[in-house]
Amino acid sequence: MAPQQSSQLNFDGPLARLSQFRFFCQPPEPPMNSFAKLSQLFLASLFGLLFVGFSFADKPNVLIFFIDDMGYHDLGCYGSEFYETPNIDRLAERSVQFTNFYSAHPVCSPTRASLMTGKAPQRLGITQWIPQPSKVHLPSDETTLGEAFQEAGYETGYIGKWHLGAKDENMPQSNGFGWTKAVNRAGQPASYYHPYSREKKNGIGYWDVPDMEDSQPGDYLTDHLTDHAIDFVTADRDKPFLLCFSHYAVHTPIQSPETLVEKYRLKSKEQFDGSASELVAERNNAVTTTRQDDPAYAAMVENLDSNVGRVLDALERSGKSENTIIIFTSDNGGLTTLRKRGGPTSVKPLRAGKGWCYEGGIRVPTLISWPAVLQSNETAVPAITTDIFPTLLELAAIPSLPGQHLDGLSLAPWLNGQADFESRVLGWHYPHNHGSGHTPSTAIRYGDWKLLWLSKPDEYELYNLAQDIGETNNLADSQPEKVKELSAKLKGWLERTKMSKAKQ
Repeated sequence: MAPQQSSQLNFDGPLARLSQFRFFCQPPEPPMNSFAKLSQLFLASLFGLLFVGFSFADKPNVLIFFIDDMGYHDLGCYGSEFYETPNIDRLAERSVQFTNFYSAHPVCSPTRASLMTGKAPQRLGITQWIPQPSKVHLPSDETTLGEAFQEAGYETGYIGKWHLGAKDENMPQSNGFGWTKAVNRAGQPASYYHPYSREKKNGIGYWDVPDMEDSQPGDYLTDHLTDHAIDFVTADRDKPFLLCFSHYAVHTPIQSPETLVEKYRLKSKEQFDGSASELVAERNNAVTTTRQDDPAYAAMVENLDSNVGRVLDALERSGKSENTIIIFTSDNGGLTTLRKRGGPTSVKPLRAGKGWCYEGGIRVPTLISWPAVLQSNETAVPAITTDIFPTLLELAAIPSLPGQHLDGLSLAPWLNGQADFESRVLGWHYPHNHGSGHTPSTAIRYGDWKLLWLSKPDEYELYNLAQDIGETNNLADSQPEKVKELSAKLKGWLERTKMSKAKQ
């Protein structure tokens, strides 16, 4: 299959050569014979050799926008008709847009551990969000994404939410990130308004956002984080950079610039004439919001979008945009489901939201952009947070670490959306209760099939996602053989990904 060319790409020097070798965007044509396999290996080796002799200036920069609690339908490019996100939509137009991308877990800390390690959360002993105080933290013997890029000569940075340990030795600066900013020791900020602090717990400000001495009364956290991020990505340096921009938004507390809130109050009144959003009952006295109409949440989304746009514009002005790989994703699904009241957003028609192993809790908006190399398109390839680590290594021509990113697969060969992972099992293990009403469950996706195992009580739910994206029609009783097949795969996946005795 010949490499695709793009009339929009017109670079001189190494980038011109690189843009002509886009074979890693081309999937193998099944079935693949031995000659084709050898050809693919040859081409992959050739891609690596292309970077030999390149200066650091030719290596791609990497920017990860890691959003907190952003629902699958919270963006215009993912179908929102209430929230306004023109800047992220603009990014989508020059990205590979995933329609079947999943967070590694339905809550934050486990997914964040997977991003950093390429491993399923249970391998790391992190299967719940980490409270404060806690002894749970990212194991120090893991080679993190930051360390892998740092060892490859990158200047690495981390800004915003971490939530993988509260002690100094567990923070980003001890895990491969040479520059850090505004990383607190909890799962949300004390406040989105200056001075980003609140009353201490046992004398410790876990929720206080540090490094904000230059903030002024009236400043808003997402704006201020972006100021620092722009300084980092536009700095003159001899090395390429990796920046993980881990926004606190759009996590609670739902606090927004008041001028934007008023805008959406008027919009909600115009669109819905003051009618209340319907709530759908879930298990355990939980209910799910079915309409996007919360003015404060909408304002947070728009403010986040504006700040993403500021970073994109800064990259453009600095001349770094074309050779910067950008990944935009979320740590879990949107907050739609709570006990006795709905959450501030909706991901309808997906079922439930953050904290649940249904689609609403784990399916997230995800974009991968690299204008110098990747063509924009939409892909239905099922993928997951653990894939980001090996994907970035391959795109940046850094040797893979198969002993580290055990549960991730590089998406590089499939970024044009013409192939899938039909035989791959994607899984989620959440053996805890959650404030949203969730009780212990494990789920796997295999092809179009989704199996959910509720450990208390011991029962299964089976859904065909191609026919029932809302997971409303439980087929477990009518298809016992499929349940038997998938339950064996589920238990096999749990066994393969369990925490090693050495880590216990």
